[in-house]
Amino acid sequence: MINKLSFLLLFSLVSLWSLSQTLQQGPYTVNILADGVYHIEDANDSNPAGEHLDEDGNMVGQNNCSDMYFVVGKDKALLIDLSNAVTWDSTAAESLRSVVYERLGNKELFITVTHKHGDHLGMLPAFADDPQAKFWLPKAEFKDMDVFPKSRTSYFAENNSIDLGGDFVINTMEVPGHTEHSTLFFLKNMNMAFSGDAIGSGSGIWLFNEESFFTYKKGIEALIQYIENSNSNIDLQKLVFHGGHAWQSKQLEKLTVQYVYDMQTLIERMAIGEVETEEMSTFISFLDTSFKYGTATISWNKEAAAKYANSSLSK
Repeated sequence: MINKLSFLLLFSLVSLWSLSQTLQQGPYTVNILADGVYHIEDANDSNPAGEHLDEDGNMVGQNNCSDMYFVVGKDKALLIDLSNAVTWDSTAAESLRSVVYERLGNKELFITVTHKHGDHLGMLPAFADDPQAKFWLPKAEFKDMDVFPKSRTSYFAENNSIDLGGDFVINTMEVPGHTEHSTLFFLKNMNMAFSGDAIGSGSGIWLFNEESFFTYKKGIEALIQYIENSNSNIDLQKLVFHGGHAWQSKQLEKLTVQYVYDMQTLIERMAIGEVETEEMSTFISFLDTSFKYGTATISWNKEAAAKYANSSLSK
């Protein structure tokens, strides 16, 4: 017979196993971040996240997978983002619905999106015709997009919240720059934020025009004020940002508050032209330079950055 001590030890081992559990379902890999909080990545063993290299280290393919996060409360659940449109696995829609509904139970399902780029909206067809799925979206970001089912879609203003029940409350705020109204979702009292591409995922935030940098500068300032505000109930030593492309974090184990402070310092150093730079090449010609400090990277434009520094120094 198992005595009480052995039972508790066995229970603890099972609990630890479940928290570290990784499950693959169709084209998706699901990880448990905390009780009731899941990370869903559109990648699996057949198409891993990130760059695919041959034996000589040459890149032969890439899966720039896009992350979804699923928060399940007592009464409601919120799916944050809808990843890439997965075309490399014919079971994608069915598999994603299974991942969600197997964890949903009899709760209400709400879906939201951090920003309007296609790699975070790709699997909308999996839920667009589903009468159980309701959409709860940042109004300023999606006010001009007519792609969601009108009868099942509501919009929220910045700083609104949703109570999922059982102490699972999601608070929102904007950090614009990458898009005009990129939105972060903070899981109250759990020191977790789901940030999409608003602050990047570790290898750099892309800012697509000259004005976007100045918008982002204000956004970072507002973010720091928010997380440092005692009313936010955030433990700065434990806060982790879960970005929209986790594989891009590379050598960074986690995006912590230091990452945000490094962003602030990077912007300050760009103002005086004292920052590490690296040439970059993308399908967007404006993005020609990465600016780096500490753990932070901003991908922007060399000429625009010089103009910013000259303007700042002349003041």
